[in-house]
Amino acid sequence: MTWTAAISAASAVVAVGGSSLPRLKSLALILFSISLLLTTAKADAEPNEVSRAEQIHWSLASFFGTGWYRVEDNRSTFVLNIPLAKTIDTPKTFGLNEADTTFKLLFPVSVGIHHLDDIPALIEFENYSSLAFVPGAEMNIPMTDRWTLKPIVHFGFGYEEKSDDLVSVWYVGLRNRYMLTESGGNSVALLGSLALGGNKPQYEQRSRYGALLAGFEGTHRIESNAFTRRPLNFFWNSSYATLFDELDFHLSPNLVNRVDDQWELGAAIGKAGKAVSWWLFSFDRLGLAYQQSSDGVFKAVKIFFSSAFDR
Repeated sequence: MTWTAAISAASAVVAVGGSSLPRLKSLALILFSISLLLTTAKADAEPNEVSRAEQIHWSLASFFGTGWYRVEDNRSTFVLNIPLAKTIDTPKTFGLNEADTTFKLLFPVSVGIHHLDDIPALIEFENYSSLAFVPGAEMNIPMTDRWTLKPIVHFGFGYEEKSDDLVSVWYVGLRNRYMLTESGGNSVALLGSLALGGNKPQYEQRSRYGALLAGFEGTHRIESNAFTRRPLNFFWNSSYATLFDELDFHLSPNLVNRVDDQWELGAAIGKAGKAVSWWLFSFDRLGLAYQQSSDGVFKAVKIFFSSAFDR
């Protein structure tokens, strides 16, 4: 019912009450009319559908690796991230080439298939896809024999076919790795990173991403035996990230799930020795990682091909 209809109904009730009903009944009908107006105002104030602008922006998928991501039971996304990269000669600036510094140009391509489940009276069943190309650069800077820093910067564009949106996407970060132990193909390292990202134009305040991460990763050498013809490496990693720019998911007009942290546990296997390379794609392992927020709202299963320090 609209405001106009409600006001008309109230006027009619008051007119009837004043002409033919006792005053007590007239007062009761007037109070009923006022309550009808208040109910109508509340109904008009509540949205009957969830706007896509209220969701985290689809371009944030370009910051995550290949995998399947899910929020509660009605938001899911599959992201395919192709991490193309090219190592180039280290610039001879500030003596960096004398410190085993490596420099890479990055050409990641991300494809997202996003799915919003059917929620009666709120949103319709939707599937839509997105494509993002966010090139960048990174530099491995050995600070000591055990400690390495890696600054990263990305800038590119993303496109979503259903809304015909074209946005610019940016991402910057600083990672560090400190080797706790390293001997005979076995190692344990302490990891840390700071990451910031976003897009333009922004969608309210759901277009930013910020995370502070701490964790560990390790390598265990499996020597050749009756089951393996050549030595293999077993890799593992665990980490915790707190999101200081939280991810908001509007599941209904009155229900918002906020993801403010992520746990990750991963394992992988790979052959010992040099990484396998093909054109601009190289990998030294094949692994699976499981992610979850502390409240269980956010869950993900990721596929990875490199160290947690490199992704």
